[in-house]
Amino acid sequence: MAIIKNYMMRSLNSVALDDTIEEAIIYMHKTEMPILPVVDEENHFKGTIYSKNILKNIIPEQYGFINRQKILYDRNQAAETLSEIQSRKVKEYMLTKTETILETDSMDKIAEIMLNNKESYLFVTNDKGYLRGYISRGDLLYYLLCTADE
Repeated sequence: MAIIKNYMMRSLNSVALDDTIEEAIIYMHKTEMPILPVVDEENHFKGTIYSKNILKNIIPEQYGFINRQKILYDRNQAAETLSEIQSRKVKEYMLTKTETILETDSMDKIAEIMLNNKESYLFVTNDKGYLRGYISRGDLLYYLLCTADE
């Protein structure tokens, strides 16, 4: 049985509960990840912070969410709002009801989760809740490619 541990990515950046939104945005930019895991001081997984959630908080409500012309039209307002929230803590904007998977789970399990929840990334923990890495749809495709030859 193929397990997640054999296909997951072990290197990743995370943010802490008390990191700022500014720090989270910088990490997202540097790592090219629109989602980051949030951990406590002992590296226990606590949730996720999505770039989409931050954007929802800075785009003026009357313009709706992520319409390109509207963002460009009112980018000054969005930048001003972002400057107001950039020093707030990640824990204020994170999602805590994020599904994780265990590094010992079967690879078959992630296909169902990713397709049903429309998740591109799933964070992987050990049985004690410590963050171990992540697995992406690309990793799932690689697993399927490897098993196609069997």
